[in-house]
Amino acid sequence: MRMGKWGGTWRRALALAAALHAGPAPAAPPTVEELLRPAEFEDVQISPRGDYLALRMQSDGRTVMAVMRRADGAITATMGAGEDGFIDDVAWIGDERLLASWSKRVGLTAQPYTMPTLQVVDVDGGNRRAFDGWVADPMTEDGDRVMVVECMRETRRGCLTRLREIGVLSRGTPRSIADGPVPNARFMVDRMRRPVFSWAADPDGYLQTFLRTGDDWLEINNERYSGVAVYPQGVEYDMRHGHLWSEQTSGPDVIERIDLATGERTVVASDGDMDPSGLVLSFDQREVIGARYGRGAPVTRYFSDAHPHVTLARELEREFAGERVLVTSSTRDGRLVVVFVDSDREPGRYYLLDVVTGDLQRLLHHREWIDRGALAARQPVEFSARDGRTLEGYLTRPVAEVPGGAPLVVLVHGGPHGVRDHWGFDSEVQMLAARGFAVMQVNFRGSGGRGRAFMESGYLQWGTGMIADIVDGTRWAQAQDGVSASAPCIWGASYGGYAALMASVREPELFGCVVGVSGPYDLATMHRLGDVQESRTGKTSLARYVGTDVANLREQSPTHHAGAIRAALMLVHGGRDRRVPQEHAMSMRRALDRAGKPYEWFLAKEETHGFHDRENEHAYYARVLGFLERHLKPGAGVRAPAGAAP
Repeated sequence: MRMGKWGGTWRRALALAAALHAGPAPAAPPTVEELLRPAEFEDVQISPRGDYLALRMQSDGRTVMAVMRRADGAITATMGAGEDGFIDDVAWIGDERLLASWSKRVGLTAQPYTMPTLQVVDVDGGNRRAFDGWVADPMTEDGDRVMVVECMRETRRGCLTRLREIGVLSRGTPRSIADGPVPNARFMVDRMRRPVFSWAADPDGYLQTFLRTGDDWLEINNERYSGVAVYPQGVEYDMRHGHLWSEQTSGPDVIERIDLATGERTVVASDGDMDPSGLVLSFDQREVIGARYGRGAPVTRYFSDAHPHVTLARELEREFAGERVLVTSSTRDGRLVVVFVDSDREPGRYYLLDVVTGDLQRLLHHREWIDRGALAARQPVEFSARDGRTLEGYLTRPVAEVPGGAPLVVLVHGGPHGVRDHWGFDSEVQMLAARGFAVMQVNFRGSGGRGRAFMESGYLQWGTGMIADIVDGTRWAQAQDGVSASAPCIWGASYGGYAALMASVREPELFGCVVGVSGPYDLATMHRLGDVQESRTGKTSLARYVGTDVANLREQSPTHHAGAIRAALMLVHGGRDRRVPQEHAMSMRRALDRAGKPYEWFLAKEETHGFHDRENEHAYYARVLGFLERHLKPGAGVRAPAGAAP
C-alpha cells in the first residue's frame, strides 16, 4: 500500500534537517508549544537485509508505524491502532515483516493502556495479523515464526508461562520450548534460541532469578533472602557466558559476567559512587559489550577491546563527544547501522552508518523546529546534606543572564524509590529555562542511581530525611552564581507533589510558592484507596516505604499540617487517577479551607496519573507557568483567591 502523504512528510523532514545544518540561525527561546509538540519521527530501525527503514510517526494526535523503502524514499506501508490507539514499539521479524506492540485509550480516560496482543504487517501492507504473548526473540532470520512467552493458565499466584515458537500467520504447529520455573516468569534466550535465563517477582514483589541447566532451572538469586535483586541482561555470542545487572548489599550496582556452565560470576564493571547509567549493546543488539557511567555526558567502559564492535563504537563516541550515542539496529550482515545521538541540549538525531566505507549519513532530526542554540545546559552538581552525606542533582540556568540572578524553581521527581533525575533532554526543564528560571533537581536519599542501600535509606523517610535533602539542595542552589537568593518555588508530581507540599510545611519561610500535582497528601489514605494497595505486592511495598504506624503517617502527611503552609499554593489532579485517587487532593483542599489558606485548583477530569491528552497538557502548563510567573517574577501580583478555579 502506497501512502504518498507520508512520503512527503518524510522528505520534508529530511529537507528541514539539512536546512538546519546549512547555517546557524539567531537563537530564540523555545516556546511551550514547540517543547510540547511530539517528535515527528522516532524509533528508526533498519530491516535485516537493509532494504527498508521502520519508524514511528505522529498522525492526528496518534502514533502510527511507517515503512520506508530506502531505494526511493517511498512509504510502502503504514499501520495504526485505531482512533484511540498508539503504536508503542516496533521490531523486525524478517526481511519484510514487522510486529508492533500497541496501547489504546479505554472508556473516558485520556491515558492509553497497553493491549495484550501484538500486531504484524508486511512491508507492502499485507498479511496483517494479531497474536497474543510477549516477544522473547523476534527470529529475524525467519519472518514466519517468532518466539513468545504465553500465559498457559491463570492461578491465584499469577500466570503459568511457557516459552513457545509460533507462526505469526498461524501456519504450522507451535513448538513448546520451556515452562517458567515460577508464575509470571519471563525468559531470555541465546542466539540459537535456547532458554538461558528466567526471572519473575513473587507475590510480595521480591525478584527471583534462574539459570537454565540442562532441562531444569537453577535459582541463582532470590531477593527475599539475599536482600538484592539480580537482572539478566544478555548472552554472549559464544553462548558460554552471560551478563547480569546485580545490586549489592552496600555500594552501587555492578555488572557481572556469569559462566553459564559453572555459575561463577565475575564483576566486569563497577564504580565506587554510582550505578551504571546504561549498557552498551553490540550492533545486532544481542550482546552487552560495555557499561555507561557518569552523571553528565556518559563515558563507556568496555568489557573487552577484542570485541569487533568496540573500536567503531569508540570512534562514534569521539565523533559525537559530549553527547550520548546509541545504536538502534543493524543489518544482518552488520554493514549498515542506525545510530541515535542525543544530549541535554539535543532532543535527538538519527544517522545511517556504512561500517565498510565509514560513510555517516544524516537521516533525520527529532523536533527540528527547536533551535538547539537556545537550549540550556543541565549541569551535574554535588553538595553536602546536613548529615554530611554527598548528594547529587542538576542545576540548569537560563541561556541569557538574568540581572540579579534567575528566580529558582525546585523540580522534584516522582517515584520516589529507585527513580532519579537523569542527564539528557528534558522538555519541562527547558520550558522553565526559556522563561528565565533556574531549575534545581535533587536526587535525594531513596532515589536510584547509587545502589540498593542508598535507595533503602529513603524508606520511612518520605516526610523527613528526603525532605531535608530537597531543602538542603534548594539552599545550596540559591547560593550559586546566576541564581536569585529570593524565595523559590517548588513543583513536583506524584511523590514530587507530596514533597513540594511537605517541604513548605517543614520550611514555611523558605518557599514562595508551591505546585503539587497528583500528590498522595494523606499517607494513611494510601493504605485504603488506590491501585497500589489492591495487590499483595503493593501492600508489602507501602509497609516498606511509608510504614503502617498511624501516628507517624499523620505526622508525615501535609493534610495534617495545612496551617503551617505560608507559600502560595496550586493543586493539580486527574479526575480518574487510580494510583493516587482524587480523594488525596480533596482532603488537602478541605484541610486548607479549614485553615483559611488560599490556593489555586486545576482538575483535569479525564486524566489519570499524569497528563496524556494534548489539550489538557497545554492547559496544565499554561496554568502552572502563569502561576510561577506571578509569584517569582518582579512585580508579581497577590496570591490567587481560595477555592476552585476550573
